[in-house]
Amino acid sequence: MQTPTHILIAAAAFARPGAARVNVAALIGGFLPDAFLFAVWGWSKTAGIPEADLWERVYWTEPVQTGQAISHSFPLFGAMLAAALFLRSRVAAVFSGAVLLHCLCDFLLHAQDAHQQFWPLSNWRFESPVSYWDPAHFGVYVSLIEAVVGVALIALLFGRFKRAWIRTTLVLAGLTYLAVPAYFISTFGG
Repeated sequence: MQTPTHILIAAAAFARPGAARVNVAALIGGFLPDAFLFAVWGWSKTAGIPEADLWERVYWTEPVQTGQAISHSFPLFGAMLAAALFLRSRVAAVFSGAVLLHCLCDFLLHAQDAHQQFWPLSNWRFESPVSYWDPAHFGVYVSLIEAVVGVALIALLFGRFKRAWIRTTLVLAGLTYLAVPAYFISTFGG
């Protein structure tokens, strides 16, 4: 699933007007599992690694796989959620809940590129029959559904939040449903 959709899901689930700290926790939690991969992508650009090489080779090497396992770990963030609930920390509970929502979506929508989401207890990967991007696993259809869901979440949040800067940010988030496919088409061909 595209990172903006993860963030929108977290915002729809947890963000409310007048709850700035909780809202920031939701947004960061929705983004966090992909942060490591964004760092790897940025490094690959500075190192001159071709895009295809990044996804076909570098993605499968260490420490990338361990970084992805840590950032998508159900046990790690489940324990964090349990601790947050025990300590009655709403901000920490929302943060870890948003991370777990992200992890659950990735669990269901990654096929051959699945993460080791039970790290450190296991290196097992659930290879979903459905992928958010891979045409061999219904990716064409799932990406269209994802775009519709993303636009629906933007509409929901647009109704929930009245501030102009938030609404402008939501409109910009909607543009990612055009920009991301355009980037990959221009990089890999149509």
